[in-house]
Amino acid sequence: MELALISPKDFSVSRWSGGKTTQLYIYPTTADYGKRDFLFRVSSATVECEHSDFTLLPNIKRIIMVLKGQLQLHYGEHGECHLLPYQQDTFDGGWNTSSDGQATDFNLMLQHGTDGSLSVVDLSPSRSHTFCNTASLLLLYAAEGSCQCFGEGQSLSVTTGSLAVISGEGILTLENFDTSLCRLICVRITLPPQ
Repeated sequence: MELALISPKDFSVSRWSGGKTTQLYIYPTTADYGKRDFLFRVSSATVECEHSDFTLLPNIKRIIMVLKGQLQLHYGEHGECHLLPYQQDTFDGGWNTSSDGQATDFNLMLQHGTDGSLSVVDLSPSRSHTFCNTASLLLLYAAEGSCQCFGEGQSLSVTTGSLAVISGEGILTLENFDTSLCRLICVRITLPPQ
């Protein structure tokens, strides 16, 4: 098991039609989002316009979670969905998707046989959470608060807005030494066979 930390200063920020997108992680790390040659991409975007049209991304599975605010997502003939903070939905990036509402969201994009999921782990002050990581890659994004991450003799501090990248299977322990809630977005990735 290997643990690495990416801080906000290392993220890349770009504009999209509805606001700003912060790319938190792309895999492989040599991939280029513009060329769509990634297996998966994790980002967080601000939706600053009351009505926004999403970028068309054919053949890409998308999972979106609201961090702040709320969104009403419209998928054309595929229906719609209303998301409040920490609720999520999965949709096809090739659908004509638009949204109403202003928010900050968290996005997972998957393609080429890559599978993944999003979940939320809340750690109250002085609490810990131990689990066995079986994902190809596990990413932990600190949406609120901070915690310490321990795995097989290694440790790192995951502070608000930073991203921990854990590769390899093993036992992982998260501990909140702070006086406020720590809320982590867990991204579990299963890569296709090579």
